[in-house]
Amino acid sequence: MPGNETAGNETTEWNHHRATTTVGIAVAIGLSVWAAFTTPFTTSADTVTAIGLGLVTIEVAARWRRPVMVHLASAPGRGHPGRRWWPWAALGAALLAVELLNLFLGPRIDHPTVSSLYDSATRWRPVIAACFFGWLCLGAALVRS
Repeated sequence: MPGNETAGNETTEWNHHRATTTVGIAVAIGLSVWAAFTTPFTTSADTVTAIGLGLVTIEVAARWRRPVMVHLASAPGRGHPGRRWWPWAALGAALLAVELLNLFLGPRIDHPTVSSLYDSATRWRPVIAACFFGWLCLGAALVRS
């Protein structure tokens, strides 16, 4: 029966997706733990970062599709792309302004920058691992979107 073949293919695809996701999460956790035990700007830290970037590159290559050109006028419910992105640009500009203001205002203890907050938080290896894992998850989410 043709209907059963379709259901079987969907189940197989779902199982493959679930297995791939599980392996990806396990690899990301392993890389995160490894990264937590490296010293910044050393060969081992560069290696674990390169592996993470390589995995994201492989994911991009696997999902690569040729973009389809669509006229904005023919896309229903879609306005000019700037209308969707301006809040993010405004938020980024505000964060940049606060960061630069804190950088030049005075001592870091009174006006901490994001990097100084990160440095104080990453004294603990679990926090380093969590930050690295979050970085990998963000990369995967950007690739999949």
